[in-house]
Amino acid sequence: SRIIPDSPAARVRQPPEDQHQATRLGVFYFALSDDDVKLAPLAESPVLKRVGIKQQFKDNAAPTMEAWRKERTARYGQSELKPSSEKGIEEEIVAGVVVKHFN
Repeated sequence: SRIIPDSPAARVRQPPEDQHQATRLGVFYFALSDDDVKLAPLAESPVLKRVGIKQQFKDNAAPTMEAWRKERTARYGQSELKPSSEKGIEEEIVAGVVVKHFN
């Protein structure tokens, strides 16, 4: 289809009336790439070019998954978020990459 799908919005809904008292369980799955993978977009991708994705680093300067994971984990709850120019969004910089927090 040559489009990049948007990530789905989280939709939290109340359970049906007859299930309000039941214990509920949420299952979440997150996957990360191998630690040695460089986190750089495919610069020659026509799809990424068409939607305006630009390479922020030279391939050899892009952070690895390991560097990203460790810095992101170390900053959890420690960093001070800065207001973005976009409404309802705050930002922080992790391993040289701007990370948006949607509130």
